[in-house]
Amino acid sequence: MDILFINPPSPDNSIIIRDFNRSGRTSKERIIWPQTSLAYLAAMTPENLKIEILDCIAEKINWDKFLKILNIKKPRYVVSHVITSTARNDLRVFEEAKKIGAITITMGPHVTELPEKTLRENLDLDFVIVGEPEITFRELIKNLETKIHDFGKIKGLAYRIQEKIKINERREFLANLDELPIPRHDLLPLNKYVFPFMASKFTFVLSERGCPFPCTFCRQPIMWERKIRHRSPESIIKELKILKEIGLKEFIFHSDTFTIDKDIVMKLCQMMINENFNFRWACNSRVDTVDEEMLKLMKKAGCWMIAYGIESGSPEILKKCEKEATVEQAEKTVKLTHENGIKVYGYFIIGLLGETQKTIQETIEFSKKLPITFAIFHIASPYPGTKFYQQVKEKGWLVSEKWENIDQGRNAPIHYPQLSGKEIMAGTKKAYRSFYLRPKVILNILCSIRNFGDLEALFRAGIAQLF
Repeated sequence: MDILFINPPSPDNSIIIRDFNRSGRTSKERIIWPQTSLAYLAAMTPENLKIEILDCIAEKINWDKFLKILNIKKPRYVVSHVITSTARNDLRVFEEAKKIGAITITMGPHVTELPEKTLRENLDLDFVIVGEPEITFRELIKNLETKIHDFGKIKGLAYRIQEKIKINERREFLANLDELPIPRHDLLPLNKYVFPFMASKFTFVLSERGCPFPCTFCRQPIMWERKIRHRSPESIIKELKILKEIGLKEFIFHSDTFTIDKDIVMKLCQMMINENFNFRWACNSRVDTVDEEMLKLMKKAGCWMIAYGIESGSPEILKKCEKEATVEQAEKTVKLTHENGIKVYGYFIIGLLGETQKTIQETIEFSKKLPITFAIFHIASPYPGTKFYQQVKEKGWLVSEKWENIDQGRNAPIHYPQLSGKEIMAGTKKAYRSFYLRPKVILNILCSIRNFGDLEALFRAGIAQLF
């Protein structure tokens, strides 16, 4: 075995959502994300090398089983991502990999923000890729394989020379995302990924990277800055043809704001219709980036659900977190989406800057007012590198900097003068109960169930969130 790409085991058998361009969270909803980001790295690997992706979360591989697999495969290179909420757990991968003599490589927003600290505190880690990883990864592997070991010329790389840490010039972004190869979906356990009301076999399809909006809590700028780069519709269609060949019928567009460029969306949707794909797909969006013409064509092209980042029902909170979208826009867009036959997944955050018991209640009432099928109420989490982190740290409101406590699905590490962490947690629980324990919502969800897997996922999520 030459290269083993790893989504690490969970520290406590919970479901951990990881991806190398995000910080991750614990999923009480039992959502398991496709590791398409690792599949992109796999596609950048020289063809002569034997590679494998080991997704321990999807495959339900615990640490004991992982160690046995690692010792059997004995890869020369171990590649894995580190996320904030499970950093210590994830870094153990490299500690164990060093015991079998592997060269260790990591990437992601956590280590992109803290490359020197990560290398200084983890002597079993050889290389940190800072920022966009694919080209840097390919150059690093080629360099290591040719035994040149001239790491100083590789942009976007941090490493150690004896006891001295070197951080090279940051790599410029890939100008044309079409230059990336089609990710190695075939290496992923596609039938093990879980998302409510998706088929038992689905994946992510990258449509763009980055987002130009200034939301203070967002981790995306750590990796991509506030820039957006699109794949061409032609490139995406090429990938969709491959997915159809391997038997996939459903996917989720991997982007923060799929609808940000109307011309691209309209062209892509029309091409999907012309190809007669009959895919069933979903995407993320903002409430200020869609209109009815776009929604109608998206529906015709197979879109069944849009996840909107609504965040709060309080105009004051939206202004403080620099969302640059209004409650009026959210109400109009969610209703318009619903009227056009597309289900809505609403993302909300409890505990952002300025939150009070009053604004929590405003968010709860607003969520109930909207025709949303599914809602998630995240706990506000100040991830390193975000403006939100800087704000609460400077004010002394960040009560815990243990990485394990910065998890938007589990902990509230902030204590405001007007609102404690316990009150934020209680507000989140109240929001879930208020939203879901309503006859029309329960009936709507039950009518959406297509198989036993949907029923099981809903049962698990309900128990975790409501009780």
